[in-house]
Amino acid sequence: MALSNEDIRAIRFAQENASKTFEQHLNEHHELVDTLIYLNETLKESNTQIKSWEKYSETLLLKFVFHGLTVHDILSGLTLTSKYYPNEISGSKIIDKASAKVVLRSQLETLLMYYYIYVNPKSDDEKELRYTAWVCASLMQRQNFPVRTKIGKNQKLKDKDDIEKLKLRMQSLSSFNLLSAKQQEKLLSEGNGKLFTNWSKILSETGFKENHAFSKMYYHWSAYSHAEGISAIQLSGQSLAYSSAKEDCILDLDYSKLMTCMLITQLVQHYKVIEIKFNTLSSQLQYNIKFYNTLANNVNF
Repeated sequence: MALSNEDIRAIRFAQENASKTFEQHLNEHHELVDTLIYLNETLKESNTQIKSWEKYSETLLLKFVFHGLTVHDILSGLTLTSKYYPNEISGSKIIDKASAKVVLRSQLETLLMYYYIYVNPKSDDEKELRYTAWVCASLMQRQNFPVRTKIGKNQKLKDKDDIEKLKLRMQSLSSFNLLSAKQQEKLLSEGNGKLFTNWSKILSETGFKENHAFSKMYYHWSAYSHAEGISAIQLSGQSLAYSSAKEDCILDLDYSKLMTCMLITQLVQHYKVIEIKFNTLSSQLQYNIKFYNTLANNVNF
């Protein structure tokens, strides 16, 4: 049975990926993050009009990008310097894997929040409710921050006005009426940025079921964020040394690549102007992005 062009390309992709050096993995990761920025800028360049509740979609995307660039910077290695141990430490190169995993968790949460608001809901009405509840809850939290400056006090007054407008907007949405009376009351009085759900449910809603790699990695990366014992155990010995840390780091880079390609794919599917720009990329880069996106949605343990 003859192989199709897609089959041949997939085989070559797998062979090339298996033989990549650590530095090549870093370069590919950076190219994908850079491509995400490049494609998103199309919206500004084309003066594309977005809905009011899409206002912070770009902010979330940039937050995701900055996490990706930080992961790249960390995994590129840190050269140590010390005035106390110039001979023993200065010049040594390490990879701070633990900090990279903490940032990866934040990057995944940013991806999940983007999907939770802008991808997963079935209607624009529900998307707007999720967006409005998310912003309103954040402004309500900021009301509890102590302020002493005139600027801070004025901001709290402005936030208070914005909160009331957001509450009115939420109540006008049909999806608000699908909440229970108790949820409605609590949403208006206390706020709830995830509409009474949690990260586990958002993971599942996004397609990351219990055995999906991202569900597993979320809890693995959380162990590093919360300083669980396993994070100390896995950093013992020579695990930080640049020469011995690369294999684990390649896996983390791969997960960041998958997330980046998921966001690129969503932009391409949602905005025609971005789809047009995407089609001007090299055929190899287009294929890689599509391949990684497919893998991201199907990788299980």
